[in-house]
Amino acid sequence: MIFSVNQSSLLPINTIILFAVIFVFFSLILLFSFITLRRKLQGKRIKILSVWTVGWLLAALLLFNTGFFGSYIDVEAAKSKTYSREELVQDLKQIETTIMDENPLFFADREILKSDFIKTYDLIEDKMTELEFYRLINPLVTNVNCGHTNLYISEALENNREEKAKFFPLKVTLLNDELFVLEDDQESGIKAGNRIKSINGLSSKKIIEKLIENISGDGDGEAKQRYILSKYFNSRFYDFVDNSDEFRVEYLNQDGNNKTTNLSAEQNSNYNLNSWSLHFADYRDGNYYDQEIFNDYALLEVNVFMQEKEEKFDSFLEGFFLNLKEKEISNLIIDLRGNFGANPFMSKTLLSYLVNKETDYFTDDLPFLQRLLGFTDPIKAAENNFEGELILITDGANFSTAAHFCSFFKYHKLGTILGSETGGSYVCSDSSKDIVLNNTRMRLHYSTLVYELVVEGLPKNKGIEPHITVKEDINTILNRRDPQLERSLELLGIM
Repeated sequence: MIFSVNQSSLLPINTIILFAVIFVFFSLILLFSFITLRRKLQGKRIKILSVWTVGWLLAALLLFNTGFFGSYIDVEAAKSKTYSREELVQDLKQIETTIMDENPLFFADREILKSDFIKTYDLIEDKMTELEFYRLINPLVTNVNCGHTNLYISEALENNREEKAKFFPLKVTLLNDELFVLEDDQESGIKAGNRIKSINGLSSKKIIEKLIENISGDGDGEAKQRYILSKYFNSRFYDFVDNSDEFRVEYLNQDGNNKTTNLSAEQNSNYNLNSWSLHFADYRDGNYYDQEIFNDYALLEVNVFMQEKEEKFDSFLEGFFLNLKEKEISNLIIDLRGNFGANPFMSKTLLSYLVNKETDYFTDDLPFLQRLLGFTDPIKAAENNFEGELILITDGANFSTAAHFCSFFKYHKLGTILGSETGGSYVCSDSSKDIVLNNTRMRLHYSTLVYELVVEGLPKNKGIEPHITVKEDINTILNRRDPQLERSLELLGIM
């Protein structure tokens, strides 16, 4: 059993922390009253404190019993537990109300979405498991066309899978519209680089279509969805297509011959990811940013716009760009591949080293709180800003803050963008919140506020196209080559 905590609808914190914050706030008021009214309350403070403590304890007990803080759920039974139709309708209604009332629906048609919800209610059946219900309703959430709006499985089911779930056993990637195996299997004879034609009778084309419709992304583009499939196919395949114990696989071998084999599912905790946690799967242990300085160029890798514990981003960049100036490095490659975004202030900090004058970033349409916190403050050029040749490497992961960075970079012509289309553009919706569904305990992460850059002429509903498109193929992957970095060095005249 685990205790599944509810999320607050007021603030991006859980209800236990919210209760604690309210308790501390009113306790401070009480303490202030004791100080200012110490003469009037003399001899009464102990009695007041006793009543105060008992009152808060009773309130906490009452809220716990009514389920305000959350509920206990059975991890062992999470996979097989079924729910009544009434319970599932209630959960879907909770999703619909939340999205319709709080999500800005910037990339979605509200009336079409309403119609889709109505149709889905009719498809709910009695005694569905959590996974069956998830597969039914998740396309509704992805139809919001917001990369920050994701529905994912309950904490209990995720914990249940940690040691019990068995996934498609061989690592698979997506390249263009084809699925490729990335590792050998001696028993079946499958080799790394073999192309999958079908799994359990379902063609690779149908599998890709099914998975893309179940992955959230901004607007009409598919770059983010395809990137996620290229990195996390096995996880998404389990959730939305097939979690069988056995797989009949049709594939093309290295000689171009059709082959068929059977594979048994295998336990692999690396594939136990949900639709939101996979955005940060590669950075669980830090490694958020890194740099290398060579004789004739420098490489700056920003894997995610999050702060490392050991070295803060500001001091990291200050030292890096000071080194570039002192060593007279005139060629810089910024590698943003795999970066899903995160902190916009870190993006602005990096851009301050790339501009030579004060430049607007976000529009002034944000609420007072965001303006007060400095979101709409312009970017001011840093002291040791870079003035040489600049190349930015991008891919489909780049949405949210990372897409804002790419959009700003392209609009202001800071250098050459090389790689593939980004997963987002100059506008997205975030300031996200979380809720836990009352019955299944599935979790919804959803956006509430639109953030837009001060730019013009860029696409709104699809990603930013690079100036030079360079993509991987199966041979570069298997041979561990980096065609994007190689092409960047060629452009700089280094290779």
